[in-house]
Parts: sequence; structure tokens; C-alpha cells
Amino acid sequence: MEKNKLTANSRVLYFDVLNILATLGVVYLHCNGLAHTFSNTLAWYQALAVEVFLFWPVPVFFMLTGATLMGYRGRYTTVDFFKKRALRTVIPFVVWTGLNALEKRINPFEMGIREFINRCFGTSIENVYWFFIPLFAVYLAMPALSLLKNHRKVLWYLAGSAFVLTSLLPPLFRYVGLRWNGGLNMPMVGGYLLFVILGYLLSTETWSRRNRVIIYLLGIFGAGLRYGMTVLLSLRDGTINKTFFNYTEYYSVFLAVAVFVFLRYFKPIQRLQQHPKVMKALSVISGCSFGVYLLHMTVIRFLQKVLPAALLGWEWRLIMPLVIYGIALGITFLLKKIPILKHIVP
Repeated sequence: MEKNKLTANSRVLYFDVLNILATLGVVYLHCNGLAHTFSNTLAWYQALAVEVFLFWPVPVFFMLTGATLMGYRGRYTTVDFFKKRALRTVIPFVVWTGLNALEKRINPFEMGIREFINRCFGTSIENVYWFFIPLFAVYLAMPALSLLKNHRKVLWYLAGSAFVLTSLLPPLFRYVGLRWNGGLNMPMVGGYLLFVILGYLLSTETWSRRNRVIIYLLGIFGAGLRYGMTVLLSLRDGTINKTFFNYTEYYSVFLAVAVFVFLRYFKPIQRLQQHPKVMKALSVISGCSFGVYLLHMTVIRFLQKVLPAALLGWEWRLIMPLVIYGIALGITFLLKKIPILKHIVP
């Protein structure tokens, strides 16, 4: 397939749209805890649908990391790369973990400094911050991975091998009662690096309509299989069955790739490039996404305390995420205007 070259400094509109929608999707997932407690009710089936069809944001965030950072060497040195990543992620992680500890009245001197550090590093003070740890691992791998930027056959080999040995064969073995030997997994593309590589490759290839249709059908298949099997297995067990709740398995890969490619070729997004003001607005909103992620659980906890119980049903799962996103977005936008505080919502 023909390569689609992206200039290093160009603003890629569908990246911004993916970033915004993925952040909103994360808020929806975190307002949707009902999906993780089985009950044979309409509310649970509804919650499971939200859980299944919004399972793509985390993989897509890693894909965007690959799409935007694989070529960092053309913009700055590796030393500058690590400085920028530290300012944009490490410092906010430390600061917001501390702020969450204050909010939850977690006293490091009562539990001991060692245990407090364990909880910070283990992200148990704020569970949704688990994303930072594999993200840091990806950043550590990026200086080596970026050297393969122009070796596309090698990258496709790594992605294909990781998919087969990590995403496909282990669950297939499990389905038929066999034990997969994890020693066969490829360590050089462990964790979420599959999505990082795919993000770069998917963003720099031209995909024919036929291949796009195949990708979309695989995405629909992955989501449909996950929903159907979770329902059947949970009904069988009488409790939530999480066999199909793994971000790195094939059904998740199919869905994330389908969403990424679909939004890249979505014509209404392409038409927005003719409207500079809209592009600027989307750029600003996208730039607030990290702050929304950092803030949204605090907003959720506050609203859960002050809202009447009547608004904690289906309205909470389907409507309130938009409100929560809007509040977190507004706070982030304001913090970005304050000289010192802007560094904690980069």
C-alpha cells in the first residue's frame, strides 16, 4: 500500500477528534460501573453495551502516542524528548496523586512513607491513574522503537507477531482448554507496544476502501463477540464473567483499529479542514484532554455526593458523562491560563 506521509509539524485533525472522543469515552466508562456487577436487568444490558462499544479509548490513546511520537527525532533530541515527557506526564502524575491523597484524607505519616510510596507507584490512591505506568514504559521504549520508523517491514513484523502471540493465540488456547506458555510472547513488543506500533503504521498508510471495510467488519465482530459472550457466560455463571475484558486481546485490537481508521477517513472530519476556526477550537479542546482525564474522577465523586439519587440511574450513565466532561474541560481550560498551575494540566 502507498505511504501517506505526514509532516512533522502539521496538525492532524482526526488525531484531535480521536483524542477528544477517547477522553469522553473514558468518562462514560467511569460512570458505568454497573456493567461490572451482573444482574439480569435492562439496566445491566444497557451498561454492558456502553462498556463494550467504548472499550477502544485506552488502546487508541496508545495508538495516538505511536502516531505522534514515532517521528520525534525529526523535531528534537532524545534528551529533549524525555524532558518533555517528564513535564507532561511525570510531574502531573505525582502532583495529582498527591492531590487525590489529600481529597481522600490519606495520611502518609499514619500509614508510613514506604506504604504511601507503594500506593502511589501502584496507583491505588487513584485507580484510574493505572494508565500512567504502562505509558511511562512506552516512553522508555520509544527512543529504540523510533529508530525503526523507516523500517516498515520490521514494524509490521513486530505488530503481526505481537498480535498472534499475545492477542490471538493465548485466548484461543484458553477457549479450548489448553494452557498457553507465556514464554513464547515477544518481550520486545510486550505490554501496549502493539498499539503504539499500529498507531504509527495505520496513520501513515493509505487504506483502500476494500481494506477499510474489512477492518470495520472485524471491529464490529470484535465488539459483538465480546457483548454476546459476556452475556452468555454471565448468565451461565450468575455473576459477571470477565473472560472478554482484556485490552490487549484480539477483540479489543479489532475494535480500536476500526475506530482509528474510520475516523481517519470520516469525510465530515475531512471537510472540517476547510474551517480554520473549527480546527482551532478542536485543537484547544484536544489540548485539554489530559487535564480532563486527571480531573474527571474528582468531579464524579463530587457530583455523586450532591446530586439526588434520581439522577444516579440511567441519566448518570448516559447523560451525566457529558456534564462531567464539560465541567472538567472548563476547569482545565481555566487552569491552563494560570502561570504556575498550567504545568499540572499540560
